[in-house]
Amino acid sequence: MTRYIKESEICELTQALVKQPTVNPPGDTKECANIIADYFHKNRIEAELLDCKNGIVNVVAKYTGTKSGKTLLLNGHMDVVAPGKEWTVDPFGGEIQDGKMYGRGTCDMKSGIAAMAAAMVGFKRSKKKFNGEIILMAVGDEETGSQFGTRYLLEQKIGLNADFAIVTEPTDLKLELGNRGLRWIDLSITGKACHAGRPHLGINAIEYGARLIDAIRTFKPKIRNDKFEPSLSSLSVTQISGGTQANVIPNQCRITLDRRMLPGETTETVMSELSNIIDSAALSDVTIDIEMRPNFWDPYLISESEPIVQTIKNSYKKIIGKNPLIGTKPACTDGSHLFHIGKIPALLFGPGLPALSHQVNEYVPLRNIYLATDIFIDAFEKLLR
Repeated sequence: MTRYIKESEICELTQALVKQPTVNPPGDTKECANIIADYFHKNRIEAELLDCKNGIVNVVAKYTGTKSGKTLLLNGHMDVVAPGKEWTVDPFGGEIQDGKMYGRGTCDMKSGIAAMAAAMVGFKRSKKKFNGEIILMAVGDEETGSQFGTRYLLEQKIGLNADFAIVTEPTDLKLELGNRGLRWIDLSITGKACHAGRPHLGINAIEYGARLIDAIRTFKPKIRNDKFEPSLSSLSVTQISGGTQANVIPNQCRITLDRRMLPGETTETVMSELSNIIDSAALSDVTIDIEMRPNFWDPYLISESEPIVQTIKNSYKKIIGKNPLIGTKPACTDGSHLFHIGKIPALLFGPGLPALSHQVNEYVPLRNIYLATDIFIDAFEKLLR
């Protein structure tokens, strides 16, 4: 383990972050952001808080080298999903058992934030000379679209066009070169209400919705990419609602679609395919309004030859003694926004276990956090010569 920072310090920082209930919604990250900023200030690293909206506070920390050079961007989100029920430990207690820390956000992804923050501090303590700059973004609002988190910071030109980025999403120390994309689409079907005793006088929006769902099930992906798992894009019905009461033919039906995308697919291709599906369902008796939600993630994939990938791969081998696994992420991350908006090759790499994201009794192995910290410190020196 690194001689520049104690494991107990990394553990305590992770624990302090986990104890803050940054559930989104509402996504209040103020206290969590204060802990991170205070940690940097105590270690004489520049950090500022950017209060965006309704308690969504982002942290930006910067550590600058002796000469100009390349910029490394580190990114992680503080907000978490609701813990739900059936936990056997306090979801915001940061309890440690058998080398694991339990709590909501331990793996997704406060351990990742702690590792990269501790790595910056450890790198500073090493007094190693370097060129360029390390920028850390600890953001809110990731779980609901990043409008007031990573996307907001990029719009403010913070980290824009950095040379490389690491997003410390839970990967179990696997190198992930990109993620699938996502669009949420709401379909509102309007028919005609009437008394259910005389149904022929109405137009049943739910029945037409069922027809539309049957048509959606015929969706056949046009793109396959075996670097991803699943290797095909998907279109799923995830929510449906309609009707006002038992004895009224419903004039409204609302259907929500979850459209997972692969590189090569765009908003335009997604909407064109959906339009063809709706046309095939022959729903001329009703009106259909289509609304795409503003929170979105585009698919992306970087090359294994990218300097950020090769450097983390080499540092991993140096610290752990073997080559890392390499793959991609089926879910969405802020890597999408860094790649498409920021024009930055973004690697996903963090200590959390992907299978435990959003799960009851979520935990992270402490050893993974310490290893990630060591790997980052080693990589900083290699990337910023």
